[in-house]
Amino acid sequence: MESADRDKVDELLEIARENNRILRGIRKGMIWGQVASMIYWLIILGAVGWSYVYFQPYIEKYWNASKTIIGALESLEETSKTLPEGWQGILDERNAAEPAVETTP
Repeated sequence: MESADRDKVDELLEIARENNRILRGIRKGMIWGQVASMIYWLIILGAVGWSYVYFQPYIEKYWNASKTIIGALESLEETSKTLPEGWQGILDERNAAEPAVETTP
């Protein structure tokens, strides 16, 4: 082999080694990126799970309270459908029991 050819082969070998080193660095970066992404999502999901477990008693307490309030409002609504008739009867009884007061102009 001539020395010029030998120099070209050595240069190509050096470039191939440099490319290999760069590609290995890129691959390591990709792997560490995947590991970091997995850790990131585990932290996010862990925080969501922890907050659910931590706040669940409070949520249940207010959920039950709201159910009770809604139930009371619904029963009040049912009662209010008959309330005007009942009030009118009470007012009639009260007016009949009181003597009429005459006002002079």
